[in-house]
Amino acid sequence: MMRWRRWASAIVTLSLLTAATMAGFRSAAAQQAQGGPVSAALVEIHASPEGAGARNGRRSADAMPLYQALKLLSATSRGARLSLAAGTYHISALGSVRLVGGRGTGPLVIQGAGDATVLVGRFRAGDPPGAALFELARSDVAFRNFAVRNVARFIDVPNGATAERIVVAGVSIEEAHDGILIDRGKRHSARDWRLEDVRIFGHVRVGIRLAGPRTQHIVIRRTMIDGGGERETNDCYKGGIQLLEAVSDVTIENVHVSRNIGCADPRYQQGDGVEADDKQGAPRRITLRHIVSSGNRDGNFDLKAEDMTLEDLVARSDGVSRHGFRLWHYRYRCTRCRLEGESSDFQVNNATLSLLDPWPADAPPLIHCGDGRARPPSVYLVERAGRSSPETICPPPK
Repeated sequence: MMRWRRWASAIVTLSLLTAATMAGFRSAAAQQAQGGPVSAALVEIHASPEGAGARNGRRSADAMPLYQALKLLSATSRGARLSLAAGTYHISALGSVRLVGGRGTGPLVIQGAGDATVLVGRFRAGDPPGAALFELARSDVAFRNFAVRNVARFIDVPNGATAERIVVAGVSIEEAHDGILIDRGKRHSARDWRLEDVRIFGHVRVGIRLAGPRTQHIVIRRTMIDGGGERETNDCYKGGIQLLEAVSDVTIENVHVSRNIGCADPRYQQGDGVEADDKQGAPRRITLRHIVSSGNRDGNFDLKAEDMTLEDLVARSDGVSRHGFRLWHYRYRCTRCRLEGESSDFQVNNATLSLLDPWPADAPPLIHCGDGRARPPSVYLVERAGRSSPETICPPPK
């Protein structure tokens, strides 16, 4: 009965939003039309788990319930900042929040109080993936400083949408099917994203997936993705970070990706840390720098991409990984790339590899040839302190 009363109250409140709040949106619109600064156009909205005071959202003492604030936010084209007070927000009744914009749309900021602000859904591993908590068809949106648990997906970009200049910073995502998706098989535009200080733990399928020829200029920094190890509910093609379908101009640095292990397939168990695949167009201009990839079942780095910058990478087997680096079809130059663990290796698959100053300095790197018959043979060389070994050409496959 209490839940129905709360929902009834929400419906009434939404239809009777305070004149002051709506006046704020009109003021924001006027400032934008006059060319005023975008920051000045942001209307402040406050939310708390149960609401407080007058529940008009104008200040923290009068915070709106979250479902009311998000509905208001998704309905406006004006600039707004939604501040989420510390507490646990039960969001299973929210469904998917679609943020839609267009020309003249103001920026949105959704910010919490750090890990003390927790949004909790009812997704459980083994459930169908379902829709994302936030579907982005709007540009200039920032998500900052809160935690999300038990949702199917945190962010997705719908087919045909434009979502540019997106920031995700200080967000923790736990026990989701997927974390952040700019997904494959769609016609969308997703440029100029920054994903910083993000933590993803225990996903079923993928932590971060970037796909599409109009997915460009993406930066991922200071991020940890932990797949949670071997679980019965894991997807068979589980991964940490996936770069697909001609995505370009991506920088990933200061990142740790670990324990992505696919379902227990007796034929070949999958699970990659950082994966770039060229099936629908090779990813291009990809920079991987200062990354530790560890305990991912198949390859800690499984790369099929053109024009890659690879610097200061560590592939650690942790007694689990089949390969350290799997490099396919293109030219790769890997500077200070490091193998750790007995089974860790460089596997070249009809690729050209130059290893510069690999670690440890006093031991030859373990390089295996995995060539197929349809392409030219792999070629590799090792250079230390400016002195290069002769090129080695992989023998024809048997």
